Amino acid sequence: MRTSTLHPRLLDGGAVAIALLGVWLSLGPAPPVFPGEAPAWWWIDLAGGLVATGLLLARRRAPVAVAVLIGLIGLAVTTAWLAGAVATFAVAVRRPWALAAVLSAVSLAVSPMQWTFRDVRPDSTSWGTLGWAVLISAAVIASGAAVRARAQLLESLVERARRAEREATLRAEAARTGERTRIAREMHDVLGHRLSLVSMHAAALAHRRRGGRAVDPGEIDDALEVIRAGAHDALNDLRTILGILRTDADADDAGRAPQPTLADLDRLVDGVRAAGAEVVLHDELVGGAAAVPDECGRTLYRITQEALTNAARHAPGRPVEVCLRGRAGDGAELVVANPLPPSVSVGPGGTGLVGIAERVELAGGEVLACGPDGGAFRVAVRVPWPAGVRHAAEVAS
Repeated sequence: MRTSTLHPRLLDGGAVAIALLGVWLSLGPAPPVFPGEAPAWWWIDLAGGLVATGLLLARRRAPVAVAVLIGLIGLAVTTAWLAGAVATFAVAVRRPWALAAVLSAVSLAVSPMQWTFRDVRPDSTSWGTLGWAVLISAAVIASGAAVRARAQLLESLVERARRAEREATLRAEAARTGERTRIAREMHDVLGHRLSLVSMHAAALAHRRRGGRAVDPGEIDDALEVIRAGAHDALNDLRTILGILRTDADADDAGRAPQPTLADLDRLVDGVRAAGAEVVLHDELVGGAAAVPDECGRTLYRITQEALTNAARHAPGRPVEVCLRGRAGDGAELVVANPLPPSVSVGPGGTGLVGIAERVELAGGEVLACGPDGGAFRVAVRVPWPAGVRHAAEVAS
C-alpha cells in the first residue's frame, strides 16, 4: 500500500534521523553509563542503537519483523527507544492498528527485563515514566492508523475514479454501438423499401415489353422516370447514412433528422401502389393516425414498410392488406397480410423479420404473428399507446 507521495529515500532518511536522535539523547547529554556499570556498556548501547537504526530500512518490506527485532534489542540497550517508536509507526501504517497496539503493549510489559542486563536501580523508574511511554505509544499508533486510513481512502478514491472512467468509456462505446445499430436498421428499412419499388417498376416494364403488345412511349417514360427517381433517392439515403457512420460526432444528427410517423403511412402506401402493387389500407384507429404518438407511430410505420417490402420481394403481384386498429390506453395493433404464391418456399426468415421483432421489443410491445398463417403470410404486432400522450403536431398547434 502506498502511504505517501514522498520519495521512499526521503522517508528512510527521516526515519534514520529520528532513530539517531534517540541514540544521541540516550548517550550524549546523560552520563555514558549508569552508576556502577562498566564503560563497555556505552559501546554496547551505541552499537545496539545503530543496529536498530539500520533495521528501519527494512520496515516497508517486513514491518512486524523489524518491530519485533528492535523490541528485542531494546531489552538490552537504552538507545533503541525512538527506533522502536518508528517501527511501531510503520506497523500501524501497513498493518491493522490492533497489531501495532499488541506489539507496543508487549514491549512495555517486558521492558523491566532490561534490569537483568543493566545495573539499573528499580527506583530509577517510576509510574510517571511508564505513563509517558504509554502516551507516546498511543500517539504513535494513532498517527500511523490515521496515515493508513488516509492512504486507503486515497486508494479507494483513485480506484473509484478509474472504475468510473472505465464505465463511462463502456457506456460511450455502447451508445455508439447502439446508434450505429439503429442507423444500420434505418438503412435496411429505407434502402430495402426503395430498391424493392425500383425492382418492381423495372420488372413491370420488362413484363410489358416481353408481352409483345404495343407499349405507350409515355408509359415507358413514366416508368423510367419512377425508376430513376427511386434510384436517385436510394443513393442519397445511402450517402447520408454512410456519412453519419464515418463520423462519430455526427451520430447525434441522425436522431435529429426528420423521422416518418404514422401520418406518413398514406404516402408510403401510395408509393407501393404506384409500383403496381395492390395495397388495401384499413385505418380503424380511434382518432385516426394523427392521434397516435410519434414514437408509437414511427414503430408502426417502419414495421409496415418492412412488411410491404417483404411482400413485394417474396409475393410480387399479390394483394396486401394493411389493418390498423386500437385506441389510447389499449394499444395500437397492426396487421399486414398477403397471400403466398403457390410455389413459394417459406424459410426461417431473414433480417427483416428479426428487425421487426427488435422494434416491437424496444417499443415495449409484443409480436402476435410473424410468418405463414394458412395460405397467407401474416405480420401482426401490438404496440403500447399510452393514454394522455398526444401527437407532436397537436402539441405544436
